[in-house]
Amino acid sequence: MDFALSEEQGLIRDTIQNFISRECQRDVAKKLDESGQFPSDLFKTIKEMGFCGLTIQEAYGGGGPNTLGAVLVVEELASLYPSLAAVFIASAFCGGNTISAMGSEEQKRRFLPALVQGESLFAYALREKEDAYGISPVKTIATAARDGFMLSGTKVWVRLADRADHLLALACTDQGKEYTQGLTMFIVDSKKKGIGIQAMEKVGFDSINLCQVTFKDVAVSASDILGGPEMLNQGWTQFERIIDSENLEVAGVAVGMAQGAFEYASQYAKDRVQFGKPIVDFGAVRHMLVDMAIKIRSARMLTYQAAWLNDHGEKITIESAIARLNAVEAAGTASLNCVQVLGGYGYAKEYDAQRYLRDSLVMLTGAESVETIKERIGENLSLSSRE
Repeated sequence: MDFALSEEQGLIRDTIQNFISRECQRDVAKKLDESGQFPSDLFKTIKEMGFCGLTIQEAYGGGGPNTLGAVLVVEELASLYPSLAAVFIASAFCGGNTISAMGSEEQKRRFLPALVQGESLFAYALREKEDAYGISPVKTIATAARDGFMLSGTKVWVRLADRADHLLALACTDQGKEYTQGLTMFIVDSKKKGIGIQAMEKVGFDSINLCQVTFKDVAVSASDILGGPEMLNQGWTQFERIIDSENLEVAGVAVGMAQGAFEYASQYAKDRVQFGKPIVDFGAVRHMLVDMAIKIRSARMLTYQAAWLNDHGEKITIESAIARLNAVEAAGTASLNCVQVLGGYGYAKEYDAQRYLRDSLVMLTGAESVETIKERIGENLSLSSRE
């Protein structure tokens, strides 16, 4: 692996940093977050800069695949405004990366032009309502009908479902098989009759919603199966590939959040004077910041490695999972330490330390729990007596 960014990737990072300093300053992000306002105008600028096409092949109008470049965008956005990073992910990763990697030729022609332009958002509808700690048998059912299937069931923790144009829903299409078999991934138009979307109460990421999605006899066709009709009952394999992508997305967000919390705490420590000198000169504070920096740099390199391997066609199941776990831990530690560096002010809404801490908690949600991710790593490392 070449540890230096390419000229294009360096330009991507510089461009998004300039955008943040010019249009998404801290007070802007803070105002949007506190009001719960969706960052439409900011995302419009990102679309116009062409970043949504980074995960899409040139043959379909994109600039990729450049997963590492897309991760750089996620990281920089999340360092200041994680909700905006999540909107970008809904276009570039949930949509662009998924359809590019697993869509049929017809689906690529149908969806990718709008995704390149950032005019379409996708959402993962994967986690079951009764699933508290990881993947359980899929209870969302797609029953065969004359013109396709009727989809019924409930999914939770669906990020941006209320804004998404399409939902990627995992459903059981053959109840006679084991829970990893007989599953199918559908691309579902979110405006279809029978879909109910309700925002869930949560902590953090106040500009976007995590939602519960209910499907009640929603009509879907064979052409709505991700990859086309021939991928009927092949949803588990697709689900595992989506998990690899989600791990990479979350890792990028978490690294960015950790870096943002570190920079915020560092600047405060330099400005805050106690007993006649800045508190950064006190060993306890300085060492806390050093520990944050160590975790962040380690998590960043693991994330970049996974993205680089993905761009080179390598399987990243282990690497993306390890990157996610390390990055989420780094974000949690950095945000908590940020609050501690600020002391009592860390708890005050006036300061962003509490926002970093709240947002870091959302990193624990997703299609799989931390425990399930570790189980997946163990399986891929052959850590079982059955081997």
